[in-house]
Amino acid sequence: MAGVQNISKLKLAYLKSKNARVGMDCICPSCQTQFFKTHSQQAFCKTKSGTKCKDRYWNTVTPDKRCNTTRISPANARYYAEVIEPNLNANYDNDQSWDAHKDSF
Repeated sequence: MAGVQNISKLKLAYLKSKNARVGMDCICPSCQTQFFKTHSQQAFCKTKSGTKCKDRYWNTVTPDKRCNTTRISPANARYYAEVIEPNLNANYDNDQSWDAHKDSF
């Protein structure tokens, strides 16, 4: 049950950071570094790689993401299956419509 306690601590740290006022010093729920809150929606420190702390937090707290080895969201997988994959399998050599204007000259 140690994992559940750690997740509870992470969620509590997130709520403290999220509910803090702009201009206050906060503790990042992910890396535990102190940061200055500059925006009302800010809950994590601003890392050099962009969303590293935010992504690590949500991947830890969300059960569906915790054991995900592919890191492909369901929406991305659906888009790939419906849009990208059919276009990869299309046979463009048999489509003469793009070349039809050459016969009119």
